[in-house]
Amino acid sequence: MDESLIWGDLLARMDDSQKKHHIYDASAESIPATLYNRVLHLLCTTSYERRFWTTCTAVLYDALKRLDPESLGLQLSIQQCMAPAYGNAVRCLRGRLALGTPPWGGLVEQRRFLGAESLVGFATSIGRQYTIGNIDEMHQLQEHLPEHAMSAVASPIMYIGRVAGCLLVVSTQPGYFYQPALLDLIQSYAQLLVLAFHPEDFYELERLELQPMPSFQVQQSYLSSIQQRILGLLKKAATDHSPLSYDVAEQHALSQVEEELLELSTPPSAEE
Repeated sequence: MDESLIWGDLLARMDDSQKKHHIYDASAESIPATLYNRVLHLLCTTSYERRFWTTCTAVLYDALKRLDPESLGLQLSIQQCMAPAYGNAVRCLRGRLALGTPPWGGLVEQRRFLGAESLVGFATSIGRQYTIGNIDEMHQLQEHLPEHAMSAVASPIMYIGRVAGCLLVVSTQPGYFYQPALLDLIQSYAQLLVLAFHPEDFYELERLELQPMPSFQVQQSYLSSIQQRILGLLKKAATDHSPLSYDVAEQHALSQVEEELLELSTPPSAEE
């Protein structure tokens, strides 16, 4: 099927009515002033290198408490656009961290790649919040959603028309994200997460050329080698007397894995 038709169909679904499952009334919920004060305090007192982790952690813990007050089963995760290693295009996003209530666990670092086939990739590419009301009733964009997820919403993290990543929220309950007030609250948390990123982390939407990525199962063997790659890069830098920070070495290792995974997803040419 023509890609434009698929995306057109997906956009049309944004106005379709969803199956109504009343979970709890979110109309009275809003981000508290204490969280804004906490984030501003972190911005003023946290080092440049630690800003992302400290800010995201504070936002995710507050969001989880307000979005799933009855602990029905909800997970929030943050994905970031991969910095272009070759050329000028962003070709995928990478998972950073996640926090949830059972059946998901506490705060964990995520290392995974998501592309055009994912809900996160789609919402990020169009720069708009997108919701799947019931995963059993929608078979597109389910790739790379966590196990046990029955509904999901993805909210791009944007600043003046540029995007740095995406906040993904999934629930074990179908129809959990039906209420507009709940979607607005999630959007507000995505907006607050803008403060966790640096200016150079944001990209114009025109620079996003997301590609399909392999399944998590296929990715796993590549992701498990990242630490070894980082140590190898640091050792080589020391041998060459070219100092390299851990963060830079990690970015290089992630770029290597990204390139290898993209090659797996690229169909062979007719000449091969």
